[in-house]
Amino acid sequence: MTAQTPTLDRSPAPATTLQRDLGLSGRVTVATTMVGGLLTGGVLVAFMTLAGRLSGHATFMTSSGLFLFGALLGLLHGAVLGYLGREPGESSQDALRSIGRGTMYAVLGSAVAWLLTVWVALSSTAVFLGRTGPLVLVALAWIATVFLLVWGAGQVVRAVAMAYARWEDRVVGTALVSASFAALLVLFLADRPELWLIRFRVTEIGAVLLAAFATIWIAGPIITFALRVVRELPGLNRVGPVTPRGAAIDLGVGLVAGLVVGLLGAAVPTTAAVTGSTGGVLVHLSQVLIDETLLRLFVLTGIAWLIVRWHGAHREEIAVIAVMAAAAAEVLLYLPGLTGIGFASTGAALAFTGLAVVAPAVLFGTVYWTRGFTAALIADATAAIALLLIV
Repeated sequence: MTAQTPTLDRSPAPATTLQRDLGLSGRVTVATTMVGGLLTGGVLVAFMTLAGRLSGHATFMTSSGLFLFGALLGLLHGAVLGYLGREPGESSQDALRSIGRGTMYAVLGSAVAWLLTVWVALSSTAVFLGRTGPLVLVALAWIATVFLLVWGAGQVVRAVAMAYARWEDRVVGTALVSASFAALLVLFLADRPELWLIRFRVTEIGAVLLAAFATIWIAGPIITFALRVVRELPGLNRVGPVTPRGAAIDLGVGLVAGLVVGLLGAAVPTTAAVTGSTGGVLVHLSQVLIDETLLRLFVLTGIAWLIVRWHGAHREEIAVIAVMAAAAAEVLLYLPGLTGIGFASTGAALAFTGLAVVAPAVLFGTVYWTRGFTAALIADATAAIALLLIV
């Protein structure tokens, strides 16, 4: 019997291939980063300077600062959208790796997008000079910008379609997001806001665009998050369709709670004066929807969810902490308006804040926790209408 000498396999090991395909998640990350910077730092500045709404001085610094702001915001939202809108069959880990590769490409792409941003922002300067060279460069920058905008829009639309198909609460969520856009539009048209960075009060068209921007970048994400995590909270009613009996109870609880708050507010002279001077019924109802979506659906739900995940507590303890935290957030939200009323003393300011802000917030939060979003919305709307009628 002959001994058989083992042989070693000396064939070269297969080389590890570097994954270069960004995938949809990575492409969305790159697209939103570049497009976000281009829109805020380039297109916005160009239109404002051409319309005479923004001075042409320091255009380079203004466009660069706005580009950085828009690019960072686009990177953040692009990463979230890329994760939620990943392609069917793609795992979460693969989507995160694709987003990581997309972030590296986005850094390189941002350098190109910044150069285009500067030349687009200088459109008014090139028109003023009237020279062929600057006009040609600006025209080429606009062509490249339009191309990037079209490409980026295609990536975003595809990712949104994927995310929407995967969204379990898409019916209720779509209704809430649409209603939030309508409410923001009413509020921005009634009192056109001022852009903080450039101290510019938007026009009517700007109010529409700003409402769309706030809906896409703020209202949409917080509603999506809230509807997702509300299922994990013990005993908290879901937002969505209910039985006819449950709807009747929600209506009754909301009406009673709203009437109580309305009568309480009418008993405070300052509340009546402020309410009577802040707009009509449509404006008040729009503010009600935004308040309930932001403070109850998002803040209260989010704090309760964090307590459940990180600490753990009894249902009653969670409710008290979350309701009081949402009430504190409401005080902070209305603090600029409260300081502008001009109270005679600190005691009067504290009493007004307690009766007009804290007490209703605690009551609405309790209604939200026990009966759900619909009942809280009815309660807040009833209070606003009752107070207007009494005033």
